[in-house]
Amino acid sequence: MSKELSLYFHFPFCKRKCFYCDFNSFSGFDQIMPAYVGALLSEIKFYLPQPSKIIKSVYFGGGTPSYFPVEYLTEILKFITKHFLVPKKAEITIEVNPGTVDVEGLIHLLEAGFNRMSIGLQAVQNDLLQKIGRIHSAQEFYDIFELARETGFRNIGVDLIFGLPGQTLRQWQDTLQTVIGLGPEHISAYGLQLEPGTVLYQQVVRKEVHVPSDEIVAEMMEFTMSYLQEHSYEQYEISNFAKPGYQSIHNLGYWMGSDYLGLGAGASSTRLGQRWVNIKDPRLYIEKLMNGKSVVAERENIDKNTAAIESIMLGLRLHSGINLRQMREKYGINLITNLSDNLDKLSEANLVEVANDHLRLTSKGILTSNLVIANVIDGIWKSSCLN
Repeated sequence: MSKELSLYFHFPFCKRKCFYCDFNSFSGFDQIMPAYVGALLSEIKFYLPQPSKIIKSVYFGGGTPSYFPVEYLTEILKFITKHFLVPKKAEITIEVNPGTVDVEGLIHLLEAGFNRMSIGLQAVQNDLLQKIGRIHSAQEFYDIFELARETGFRNIGVDLIFGLPGQTLRQWQDTLQTVIGLGPEHISAYGLQLEPGTVLYQQVVRKEVHVPSDEIVAEMMEFTMSYLQEHSYEQYEISNFAKPGYQSIHNLGYWMGSDYLGLGAGASSTRLGQRWVNIKDPRLYIEKLMNGKSVVAERENIDKNTAAIESIMLGLRLHSGINLRQMREKYGINLITNLSDNLDKLSEANLVEVANDHLRLTSKGILTSNLVIANVIDGIWKSSCLN
């Protein structure tokens, strides 16, 4: 059993919800921020003590954590470092949106122990930012990036989205070139996902806006992989690129199936063969914790078959791929034998490759990763290799 654990804290508050966002987040709830912080601290106490667990990463995500008053954020982090074993080398990340924190706030965050920042940008063209409901301009991003550097942050990630409504290949290239010019340590480049129930999804359905064709989106992804590689960013996961030594420890934990505790409204956790999810409504979350009640909405046992399938799905997202030896030893599955027909076809199409006892996607396979992964999973079920 691993002695390491990651902590995730969810802050489901935003000044305004972006049009594409399907995350558990709300606007107009500012008045309950103090009570929410108190509820978070109450939930954390439920998991104390953890004397034998080393916290390898802490992540404040959302929503928009930086929309909270800085003193609330530092209070939570100080509580963590007081009651958990958090080594100096632990990665402590906060998500930040431009326009939500000033230089004094950045200084306080750094002094409190935050050593990694993930800034949401998405695009450098203001008209595109407006189309997707972002609250900031490109200049506000440049300002906060420069302030973060001047303050002393040496590990900064930037989040981008391609395939936005009306976005051209040239605009996406300009975005990447501009961001690389700033020299962030990490870049996340996600293809736009149209999620039912979001404002943007409805706009597309009503044909009020139009997203790029699949062919253009594929060109955007191909350019992303080649251009970032040329500039010394390693693609260690389908959508994530980092300079050497700056891979996200926290996110790697998710993809490698490590245990983590999720705190806050809508947060999920995976520990000791169980997964559970908290209630999503922050008001109900606060109310229940104030009354000493559980905030867990759903709980499930992760059986061996489920764990094996998830290991395959997540492993194929990683550049390193699936460790075939570990699959044999841990789950009794020989992917090469059990999936010989599927893998032969995928290999002939140059979508997967086997090297150093790892199965991974090729550059071509990454472009259609969802279909390739689905093909592999389908083959697993049909092969009857699961117990």
